[in-house]
Amino acid sequence: MKTTALALLLLSVSGSAFATNIEAIDYQVSVTVEDSESKLNFPTFKFDSFGQEVSSQTEECIYSGVLSKHEADAILLEAKMSCDYENGESSSEMPVFILDKEGGEASIELGEDEANLWKYTVLIKALN
Repeated sequence: MKTTALALLLLSVSGSAFATNIEAIDYQVSVTVEDSESKLNFPTFKFDSFGQEVSSQTEECIYSGVLSKHEADAILLEAKMSCDYENGESSSEMPVFILDKEGGEASIELGEDEANLWKYTVLIKALN
């Protein structure tokens, strides 16, 4: 009888008490940027907290991102990429992605034809 009462008491506790607090989740991020001439696979990096700026670098380019909480159960990734090429430098703000707090994959393609196509892809995984 006492075991049954304890089980019923535990079941009646709000489910939110057992839900993962979005503020306590670490995220692993993979980024790929490709165009008609090249494909940049940035080394995977990790966000330990919201508002933290994290960078990843290839030979020519640096990707810097900031992850923040967006509403109750979503995350927002803002980033910029800067590259230093032999013939000059480039810097750009990347499109913003909003994903579920569990993460997922998001991608955007810009351009009118194959020769001018540019694709930006992120894969975000919740680690805990």
